[in-house]
Amino acid sequence: MTNKEIEVQRALGTLPLWKRIQLGEVEFTEIKVGRLMMQIACEGINEHYSLGELSRSNRHSAIRLLTIRARRLKL
Repeated sequence: MTNKEIEVQRALGTLPLWKRIQLGEVEFTEIKVGRLMMQIACEGINEHYSLGELSRSNRHSAIRLLTIRARRLKL
């Protein structure tokens, strides 16, 4: 997807969710589930990750999985 295509789709409001996630234009909702789990969600899809020393990489992996799921669902 070229920058021009992205700008046109952004102006029309038709930019796919997976691309908006990659561009950092989506706000995530994070909810603590239990003592060691977090749920991250955006626009109807969600993913879980664990808390702890590696929470940053786990959060990053969860966001990557959200991108993949949005792409599969064609959101």
